[in-house]
Amino acid sequence: MTGTAEAFPQAVADAPGFAPNRTSSSRVVLQGTSAMLHYELDQAEVERRRHAGLGAITSPDALRVLLDLPVGVPLPLSAAGWTTPDLLRLLPRGAMHLGPGQVTCLAVPPIGARLAVVPARSWRAGLERAGRFAPFCSRAMLLSSLPRELQALRMEADFYGIGVICDADGEPCVIVPPAPFERRRFTVAGWLFLEEAYQQITSAAAEA
Repeated sequence: MTGTAEAFPQAVADAPGFAPNRTSSSRVVLQGTSAMLHYELDQAEVERRRHAGLGAITSPDALRVLLDLPVGVPLPLSAAGWTTPDLLRLLPRGAMHLGPGQVTCLAVPPIGARLAVVPARSWRAGLERAGRFAPFCSRAMLLSSLPRELQALRMEADFYGIGVICDADGEPCVIVPPAPFERRRFTVAGWLFLEEAYQQITSAAAEA
């Protein structure tokens, strides 16, 4: 199924909320699961980080602080009881700007995750593995053959919003379209997911 994982974007081109013409893809291992992740780069943030020498921010403590800061707006250190040493210890260079008595958050997520597809030998395993990505993006499973319990698969996959793509004859087809992702709130875990994905994507690009 190695080759077909890259072929599925065309199969879901018409899926609600998913626009493969605006995305890139990379194989990642996140949430303990191998997946083909489709994402959009924030080119401005990627370039800003490149010039600042800042890579992925994978410290939950740093991300927690950044989430509390308004982006691009100077905030008095006294407003949150921080000191300059506190911020220098927690936040990597390039994530913020420190001025006299104030701090300005510069960092935003460098990518936006759109769709994660997981290969699965069975649809029940696919539901479980794809379900690990529920807090972060749309999800789909990729099967190599149609299961006998097709109706049960359709019902459960549709209930959980997990897309089902079958590649029985070398031509991926959508059995159930992935549901559009709706983020209720942006959390440290959600930002960390994007940073870890970005770290793997940039590492893979550097090795290519």
